[in-house]
Amino acid sequence: FLPMALSHGSGAEVQRPLATVVIGGLIFATFLTLFVLPVLYIIFEKGILLKLKRKTTVVTFIFLLCFFSFQNVNAQQPITLQSAIDTALRNNLTVKNEKLNAEYQKRLKAAAVDIPQTSLFGEYGQFNSFYKDTKFGISQGISFPTVYTKQKLLQNETYKSSVLNITVKEAELKRQVSDIFYLLVYMQQKQKLLLQNDSVYSSFLTKANLRFSKGESNILETTTAETQRSQISTQLKQLKNDLEVLQIQFQQLLNTTIVVTPTTENSKMNFIGTIDTSAISNHPQIKVLRQQKNISMANTQLEKSKLLPNLNVGYSNQSIQGNGNDNKFYASSFRFQSIQFGVGVPLFFGSQKAKINSSKTLELITENKYQIVLQTLKAEYETVYKQYLTQLQIVSGYENISLKGADVITKAANEQFASGNINYLEWTMLINNATAIRSNYTDAVKDLNHYIIQLNFLTSK
Repeated sequence: FLPMALSHGSGAEVQRPLATVVIGGLIFATFLTLFVLPVLYIIFEKGILLKLKRKTTVVTFIFLLCFFSFQNVNAQQPITLQSAIDTALRNNLTVKNEKLNAEYQKRLKAAAVDIPQTSLFGEYGQFNSFYKDTKFGISQGISFPTVYTKQKLLQNETYKSSVLNITVKEAELKRQVSDIFYLLVYMQQKQKLLLQNDSVYSSFLTKANLRFSKGESNILETTTAETQRSQISTQLKQLKNDLEVLQIQFQQLLNTTIVVTPTTENSKMNFIGTIDTSAISNHPQIKVLRQQKNISMANTQLEKSKLLPNLNVGYSNQSIQGNGNDNKFYASSFRFQSIQFGVGVPLFFGSQKAKINSSKTLELITENKYQIVLQTLKAEYETVYKQYLTQLQIVSGYENISLKGADVITKAANEQFASGNINYLEWTMLINNATAIRSNYTDAVKDLNHYIIQLNFLTSK
C-alpha cells in the first residue's frame, strides 16, 4: 500500500485515499493491540489492588488518547445546505440581535400608556386667622384617553416592524449561506480538476524523464512537463488559501468553531419557476417598507390626538380654625375637603400643527421609498431571470456537447501520444484544451448557482 499512497500516476487520485486509510488502520490497530488492550487488561484484572497513582496515570492516558482520537475524527464535519441554513438561523449573532430587538419593542408595548407623575403637596401656616392650620392634597394630570390609544397603536406597529426585520435578516442570511456554500463546492470542484490535471502531468513527467534518459526526446519535453506541474502547484496553493478564507466566513455565518465542509449530491442547483414579478410584493423588504407606512400613519394620528385637551383631577384636605359664618368654633381636628377638576386647553397649537404636517410629509416619504424599492426589486428580478435563462443555456451546451468532446479529446490525445502519432506539444495543447473546457463548465455552474440563489432570495424561497 505504500507505493499506492505515494504514487502520482494515472488513477492516483483514487488509489491514494484508499491506501492512506488502510495504512492508518493498520498502524492504529497495531497500537491498540500492543498498548491499549494490555493496559485495559491490567486495570480490570487487578482492580482496586492497583496502586491509585498508577491507575490514575493509566486512566488519564487512555482518556487523552480517546479525546485526541475523537478530535481527529471530528476535525471536519460534512454539512448539507439545509443543515447549514438551519444552523445559521439558530446561531447567527445578527439574527439573534434582531430577535432581541423585537423582544425589546414587545416589552415597550406595556409602556405605551405613560401617565405623568402624581403630585402630592402639603401646607402649614396661617391661612384664615391667627391660628395655624394644615393642608395637604393630591393631584393627577392625564392626557386625553385617545392619546393613550394612539400611543399604544403606534408601539404595536413598531413591534410588528421589528418582527418583520427578523425575516429580512433571515432571508439575507439564507442568501449569504447559500452563496458561500456553493462557492465552497465550486472550489472543491476546481481543486479536484487541478489534482486530476496534476496526476496527468505527473505521469507525463515520469515518461518524459524516461524518454529523455534514453535519448528519445529533448529537454523541452521534460521542461514543459515540469512547467505545467509548477503552474498547477501554484494554482493549488492559491486555491487552498481562498478555501481557508471562505471557510472562515462560512463558520462566522454559522457561528460555530467546528470546521464544516459542504456536501451535496449535485453541484448544480435547480430552479423551478417562471418570471412572476407579483411574488416580489411578498419579499421581506417590501413587507418592512409597507409596515413603515403604517407606522408613519399611526404617528400622524398620535400627533393629531395631542391637540385634544389634557385632564386634571385633584383632592385636598385642610383645617380652618376659628369661628365660622354659623357662629361655631372649628378646632384643628375638624377637616374641610374639596375636589378639583381641570382641563388643559391647547391655545398655542402652532408647534403641534407643525409636528402633524411633518408627520404627513413622512408618510409621503415612506410611500415613495416603498414604490422605489418595489420597482427596483422587480427590475432586478427580471434582469436576474434573463441572466439565469442565458446561463442555463450555456451550462446545457457544456453538458450536451462540450464535456463529451473534452472526454473524447482526452482519450484520443492519450492514445495518439502513446502510439507516437502526435508529439508532446500537440498532446499538451489537447490536454490543456480539454481541461479548460471542464474548468469553464465549473465556472458556468458557479454563475448559474449564483443567479438561482438570487432568484430564490427575491421570491422569498
